[in-house]
Amino acid sequence: MMRKINTIALTALLALMMIIYAVPAGAQTDSEELPEYTGGPAEIRMSWWGNDDRAERTLAVIELFEAAYPDITVIGEPNGGAGDHFQILDTQLAADNAPDVIQFGGNWPDYVQYLEPLNDYLGEQLMIDTPETFDQAALTPATDLDGNLYAVSLGTNTLVLVYNKTMIEAAGVDLPEDNMTWEELIEYGRTLKEALPEGVAPFVDNSMNQANYLSYFYTQQGEPIWTLDDGGTSYATVETAEAWLQMWADMREEGLIPDADTTYTYTEDGPDSSALIAGDAAINLVWSNQVAAYQAATTDELSMTTLPSGGEPAYAIQMSQYLGINNNSANKEAAALFVNFFVTSPEAGAILETNRGVPSSPVVRQSISEQATDIDAAVYHIYDAVADRTVPQGPNLPNDQEFVNELELIGQQVAYGQSSVEQAAADLQALIERLIVK
Repeated sequence: MMRKINTIALTALLALMMIIYAVPAGAQTDSEELPEYTGGPAEIRMSWWGNDDRAERTLAVIELFEAAYPDITVIGEPNGGAGDHFQILDTQLAADNAPDVIQFGGNWPDYVQYLEPLNDYLGEQLMIDTPETFDQAALTPATDLDGNLYAVSLGTNTLVLVYNKTMIEAAGVDLPEDNMTWEELIEYGRTLKEALPEGVAPFVDNSMNQANYLSYFYTQQGEPIWTLDDGGTSYATVETAEAWLQMWADMREEGLIPDADTTYTYTEDGPDSSALIAGDAAINLVWSNQVAAYQAATTDELSMTTLPSGGEPAYAIQMSQYLGINNNSANKEAAALFVNFFVTSPEAGAILETNRGVPSSPVVRQSISEQATDIDAAVYHIYDAVADRTVPQGPNLPNDQEFVNELELIGQQVAYGQSSVEQAAADLQALIERLIVK
């Protein structure tokens, strides 16, 4: 029997991170309090993934940082989607040419051998060592079992179902409710399909394009794909893999998701290539910090609801992304100061807003609270709606990027009829078992 997860403390703390906007006494409030740079002229590089909107925001923060630290130049390197980013990063690391500051997701442990431990920078260049400057719970997921901090959280986010409110209202169908079960959501999709224009599917095919959605389903079944139990354990079974794949195959058969050709027209790694934004589907799985970018990409009004309920609690409010420092950097002090500016400067926060999640700095949260949009408010609503079924953020499966890539291939084989659900489930289970011992 898997170990029961105690969710209460972390859930409450993460919820608190969402709603507290009061600035604690002693918090850094302006750039005049930035830590001093003691080195000479230096140039550092920063790489990240994301769309053009994220790139523009990041480059604007770089300009602010360079103004605050005239001796430091930062070269920004946007790498497109997450897959592109990590493929480029892997090549750079192999060639000993990786950036000084690197954006990671929950897969940072796969790169720990390349990362600078940050403990010695705390309270010096990284002013994130007190509750007044940074949520201390946000440090935990990026700290190893020996107490070494390897990355700095850029905020929290969670998965949501984004829907085209304009399209659904035009079809004369009620908007989806929060916390529907899987069965209720699929039945809602059937109602929607009858009312939507010909060629528009109720749902985007999210069967295998989001490892986190798959992981969410496994956790609901009481079978987390990967845990730290006993030094690392998977509870995944082929039966759960088959249940997941069969559910989506049935939805494809009923026309509740687009056909294979339409599905794979889009990469679904952002609004620039999404069936939702293109008008081929009405509901899509999206990270909460991405919703504003999706809204900016369409004149239709979007809104959001929760992932389906059922089974064991599985909803994770988690760290969205991290910044880590290359341990081979020649300018680690400058890199640490840049990371500090990125996550604690109110001026930077006013530019970044919630693009990489709800910030972990209470000072930054206050700086953006007064400019919260309707989308921001809807995100906060989701946090409240799932408060009684959330779990602490679990670890990614080892070799996470390889897992993501292989999932897509397994999904395509089912969608195009080249693999049965039974065979694909066996392949998925074999993939999990191979990656955890690799």
